[in-house]
Amino acid sequence: MKEVLIISTGGTIVSVDHGNGAVPDSDAALGILQRGGEFLREKGYSYSVEVVFGEAGCDSSDISPAEWLTLTQRVNEAVLRGVKKILIIHGTDTMAYTAAWLSLTADPDAAVVLTGSQRTPGAPDFDGESNLHGAARLLCGVKRGVFIHFDGRDYEGAFVHKEDAEALSAYVSTGYGALPRNGIYRALDGKETEWRAAAAGLSLVTLHPAVLPRFDLCKILILAGYGAGNMPQRLRLQLAESFPEESRRPLIIAASSCARGRKNPAFYGGVGIAELTKESFSVFSQGSYSLEFLIALSYLSLLVSPEEPEKILQLYLEKF
Repeated sequence: MKEVLIISTGGTIVSVDHGNGAVPDSDAALGILQRGGEFLREKGYSYSVEVVFGEAGCDSSDISPAEWLTLTQRVNEAVLRGVKKILIIHGTDTMAYTAAWLSLTADPDAAVVLTGSQRTPGAPDFDGESNLHGAARLLCGVKRGVFIHFDGRDYEGAFVHKEDAEALSAYVSTGYGALPRNGIYRALDGKETEWRAAAAGLSLVTLHPAVLPRFDLCKILILAGYGAGNMPQRLRLQLAESFPEESRRPLIIAASSCARGRKNPAFYGGVGIAELTKESFSVFSQGSYSLEFLIALSYLSLLVSPEEPEKILQLYLEKF
């Protein structure tokens, strides 16, 4: 019989409000896992369960690169055992980040689907069961890749963004495309204790009118600007002043506050983040990847190639 691994991490889908706010609950988790298993049996699959962050799991706000590394390890160990379909129960706040990370680090033979809910079990409009059913359907129908299933829609893991904090339809697609399969995940062995150093090498600056950020030393700087990936001209000068030596300059990823559509930060003269190339910065374009993907990719680059993260970035992002 074909087998599926169900990994439970926690989230709203397994949370209960006992009067002090909704928190992950072990009984709720057990019930959801059983329902997920029933859906899979209906499709002709057997299943096993791994609870990786405690019986109840954790709120997805607490999931960091440390937990990503654990999930990558569990997914890839399952593939080595011959279990190539993995269903992950996850909280919605950081589900898109985890999907992006796994799209980069899961064994290319794995089919991974993440799902969760916006409502807790027992709520009149609880959406967990329908999401589980749809995730099981998707998982049984795909051979490989990383996806999120939510509110009747399927999303590719590298191109999905959480847009709504309350609506049942929480996510939007930022684009689509095929990721290169290059076995980078094999270089993650032994990196479990290095994620804090990677985090220290990454900065994310969200631009808004009149913002005057302080640019700290970092190896990768994601600038989340406007529209196509634009920034005020004064910030271009500020960056050049903050990093006068080319040897100290971070790699720049030109991003946008817009969720959808392919961004082109070279389209507008003067204000496009790509203009930083004139100051001898190395600038990469977001394309149609999600911001969550850019963050996951940056962590991966800093873990695998901390001295030359550009080697990893250039596998996925266009350089100007």
